[in-house]
Amino acid sequence: MATIYTVCNQKGGVSKTTTTINFAAGAAMEGKRVLVVDMDSQGNATSGLGFSKKRAQTVMNLLQNEASEVEYEVSDVICKYRTDIISLDLIPANKILVSANALLASLGENKELVLKNVLDCVDNDYDIIVIDTPPALDMLTINALGAADFIIIPVQPTKYGTDGLADLTKLVLNAQKTYNPGLKFGGIVYTIDTATQIETRNIKDDVEQKYGNDIHIFEHSIPRLADIANAPSYGVSIFDLAPSSKAAWAYTKLVREVLA
Repeated sequence: MATIYTVCNQKGGVSKTTTTINFAAGAAMEGKRVLVVDMDSQGNATSGLGFSKKRAQTVMNLLQNEASEVEYEVSDVICKYRTDIISLDLIPANKILVSANALLASLGENKELVLKNVLDCVDNDYDIIVIDTPPALDMLTINALGAADFIIIPVQPTKYGTDGLADLTKLVLNAQKTYNPGLKFGGIVYTIDTATQIETRNIKDDVEQKYGNDIHIFEHSIPRLADIANAPSYGVSIFDLAPSSKAAWAYTKLVREVLA
């Protein structure tokens, strides 16, 4: 059975998708069979792995199976990311996914578990499934939480970067109580981290004080580095763009900490 990680933060610009891609790629580097699921209509995880957002078959088709006579097998939708060093699969997304919120909300009972039902079909094919989410606490995010074993929360340690943690925490607690009792906080990972700045250290202290008793804070953070920002432009992971870089090593350490 796969362990499912949802990478989630409704605050935009905190390297959520970048962390999804590179956590998945790092897990593949550790010998895991990995599937990435793009649940964001912006499709950045899709393009960030080098695939066109104009694909006819996406995660939207799989979600529609619950409300349509047209059926798609998960294997019909999967894209295969293959490089000299990385092998992982992707369920892509594009702007059509915007309409999924209304679709999911209309399904009534168990509407939070539609994605889980989709992923149950491939659960034995992977060791790890990583779900990217939109910067919103909507039905797409709720379904990503409904499918997950763990939530990983990327947080940029800035004044605005920590906004929304309280609302996200409440959403997770509600998921645990109502539709996914097995959901756990995987932890908070600091991204775009300028660890030497006094303001950054103060904000980390504040996050530790407010959330540290209930949510694990990963020891290894992701620094602000140009290689990390540049990789999506090439449609590859950091391990393909700069495998010997500090950026690749930062994600390797994070992956090993999470998997441990």
